[in-house]
Amino acid sequence: MSEETTSKKKSKRRNGDGTTYRYKNGWRTVILYKGQQVTAMGRSEQESRRLAKAKLAFLPAFNADLVPSAAKLTVGEFLPSWLENKHRPTISETTYRRYESLIRIHVLPALGELKIQAVNKHHINALMGQMKQANQGDRSRQQTRAVLSAAFSDAVEDDLIHLNPVSKSRRIDVDTPQIHPLTLEEVKKLLNTNIEPKTQARLRIAVLYGLRQGEALGLTWSSIDFEKKTLFVWQQAQKVRHVFEFVKLKTESSVRTLELDDETVAALKAHKVAQNSYRLSMGDKWEDLDLVFPGLHGQMMNSSTDHRQWHTALANAGLPLKRLHDARHTAATLLFDQGLDIEVIRRFMGHSSVLLTSKTYVHHSARQMQGVAKAISSMAI
Repeated sequence: MSEETTSKKKSKRRNGDGTTYRYKNGWRTVILYKGQQVTAMGRSEQESRRLAKAKLAFLPAFNADLVPSAAKLTVGEFLPSWLENKHRPTISETTYRRYESLIRIHVLPALGELKIQAVNKHHINALMGQMKQANQGDRSRQQTRAVLSAAFSDAVEDDLIHLNPVSKSRRIDVDTPQIHPLTLEEVKKLLNTNIEPKTQARLRIAVLYGLRQGEALGLTWSSIDFEKKTLFVWQQAQKVRHVFEFVKLKTESSVRTLELDDETVAALKAHKVAQNSYRLSMGDKWEDLDLVFPGLHGQMMNSSTDHRQWHTALANAGLPLKRLHDARHTAATLLFDQGLDIEVIRRFMGHSSVLLTSKTYVHHSARQMQGVAKAISSMAI
């Protein structure tokens, strides 16, 4: 046996010591202990083994309660089943469709053949890198990391794996999208230009009351009390398996009763009169779901149609195109500018926390900076 062959020969150690061998300009030790593997590089055999054993000491204690069959379970077998049977009932249909797409297109091709007990942070980091190279945005990578974290957390609880590999992987930072609410003058111009009953009512619900699109499209006449001048928000329209349906709101804080101003009450009444006349003309073609903002035949309006009508209204008023969700930002910002307490605005918008209201929806309010110059002047510096 040549000297070169001898130098490359792996050094066999006692059980638990692993294997140490020459690697590049140093030595590498690999220890496999009760299903867990650590590797370490060192300038010498001794240093390599010492570093590897140090890593081994920080591994979580072996869990003898792990389900035996889990040792053969692959990501490709576990993840789709988990998403469909365990996670789907806890999330919205739109979130499910997004997660299913990310798993099918990105996760399974990269990790599907791996045993779930073999997945580590390096696999997760590599997946994030592959997605970035495929021109996937930070938001998509963050969502992928989030669904994997949820899946592996459940796997830990179910004694399928020792620890969640995602928790040790690199986090994905996502820039907060820029918010562009309409100004008060732009809102006045928008409402004064689009006076057709249905459009006027829809715009007021959007820019003054800040209903989410699903909440507005799921709004029924029975939820409006014209005598008390209130609007009860408790459900939303959402596409479930390619069909629009009524579904509950995501959180309890989203359920709320809003007091209506006189102008909005008048707009809604005018819209209802016009809708009733149109409904009678449609006869049997009308699908009566009691919707305030239905489609042409009374059915739930497609969200894309609602978006197009919003953009048309902006164009009619000579205003730049903005996202429909910016109307929600507009409502909260205008209320804050009028001096309403942040907690009142939180409840009005149906937020779960004041922090969300403060950081997201009143960020562009002019009121926040008013009085600063006067305060500086009073210092008499």
